[in-house]
Amino acid sequence: MTLVSRVLGLVREQVRALYLGTGAASDAFGLASTIPNLLRRLFAEGAMTAAFIPVFAEYLRRGDEEDTQQFLSRFLTLLTLVVVAVTVVGILLTPWLIETFFASEFRNVEGKVALTIVLTQLMWPYLALVSVAAVIQAVLNSHKIFGPSAFTPVLLNLAIIVCTIAFSTTFPDPSYALVVGFLAGGVLQILFQLPYLKKHTPSRVRFQMRFRDPAVWRVVKIMGPGVFAAGIYQINVFVSQLIASGLEGGSIASLQYSLRLQELVLGLFVVSVAQVILPSLSDHTAAGDEAAVRDTTGYATRLIAFVTLPATAGLLLIGPEVIRLLFQSGAFDAASTAQTAYALQFHAMGLWFVGQARIFQQVYFAYKDLKTPTLVGAVVAVVNIVLCYALSVPLGHGGVALAGSIAALVNTAIFLYLLERKLGGLGLADLALRICKIGVATLAMAGAVWGFSEAWPSSEVESRLVLVVWVAAAVGIAIVVYFALAQALRVNELGGLLGSLRKRFKRG
Repeated sequence: MTLVSRVLGLVREQVRALYLGTGAASDAFGLASTIPNLLRRLFAEGAMTAAFIPVFAEYLRRGDEEDTQQFLSRFLTLLTLVVVAVTVVGILLTPWLIETFFASEFRNVEGKVALTIVLTQLMWPYLALVSVAAVIQAVLNSHKIFGPSAFTPVLLNLAIIVCTIAFSTTFPDPSYALVVGFLAGGVLQILFQLPYLKKHTPSRVRFQMRFRDPAVWRVVKIMGPGVFAAGIYQINVFVSQLIASGLEGGSIASLQYSLRLQELVLGLFVVSVAQVILPSLSDHTAAGDEAAVRDTTGYATRLIAFVTLPATAGLLLIGPEVIRLLFQSGAFDAASTAQTAYALQFHAMGLWFVGQARIFQQVYFAYKDLKTPTLVGAVVAVVNIVLCYALSVPLGHGGVALAGSIAALVNTAIFLYLLERKLGGLGLADLALRICKIGVATLAMAGAVWGFSEAWPSSEVESRLVLVVWVAAAVGIAIVVYFALAQALRVNELGGLLGSLRKRFKRG
């Protein structure tokens, strides 16, 4: 389901590129979609999910259905009221926010500031919708039900694609149609999960204004450090966007297109692994099984390296061709391709570290420890902000991307050191040996792709159809060489996973 979602997310960005390119409207929409979405880490993912799932899992282990439903009803009521209040305040503060922090370079294009303000105000209700959907997802995940929640982003992306195409000429600017798609998708994310929620929680979930429930405040207390961490993250992204808005036109849009390709890899695999291991790690920590925590963490680490290392090499080698194939059409011209490819080479460098940090973070969430990730996040945020300012001068928007990659490296290194001490060892010697073997397979793959590009330079390819053949050939060569070497070196970490999938489909 995540695979389908990320592919459709890519199609969504292709539609955006077709209608908006990297022009003023694309920058305006990029900023408008970023500001409300920053708060998702507070209300719809991250802090909320990490605090809610372990506590809710304890209720499920007790087996008292009435207490479980009361806790769920009261928590959902409190979250809904808070997020609606934040949405209203956000709408009211948007003009001041945009005019104060983002208007310096935007004023150079007539109407860009006004469009950004309107689009941002229209986007705020999506925060409330996605927050409610996230609570439902957390409940289903606690029941080890992942399919419906993994499918809701598919609905979101479909809604955005359909609305953009259908209403692009209805509004004064096509960017309005993208916002309508986001709001429609938020509604669908809630409605689609409700039947599954009813199936797995037979008692009716009601709005209850009784907020003195100790369990609710326990979640809030656990969320405390996570809220602070989310605030740090928001400042981090806020500053990055602020710096990008002061650079050449199209910087925000090109960074977002580049991030879409990075998130495609992360979303296809890393997000799925991180989502699935949290309930498992929570069970292990509740049972006091530290060995199982180490095993699960080690296995997830090997999986992440096995996927992200070759993906990094691939994006560095054929990233410009992939961007040209996927996005260059309509308003997205050759200059947009060059601008996006420039950012991608720096984003790609941090792919492994971004994914690994997400896995390590889940271990602390399972232990109900949000304080440690918060402190680590504070350090990493300072590193990122300093690097953004320092690197954007010589490298432009590429410096903003590189700062994020270096910050992810620092994040992973700190987590690795702390977890090694917390868990009494992660088997680093064995992990290092396996990752070195993965690195060897990746280098062989990179050599094969480089040889192919030398034999058939992409600069000679003019037709889009021929470019499809070129990219498909490069990817095919990469896959064959990489998996052949991985199998020979006995580091095919996907072997067990693929075997499990085959058994599951046979049973189906």
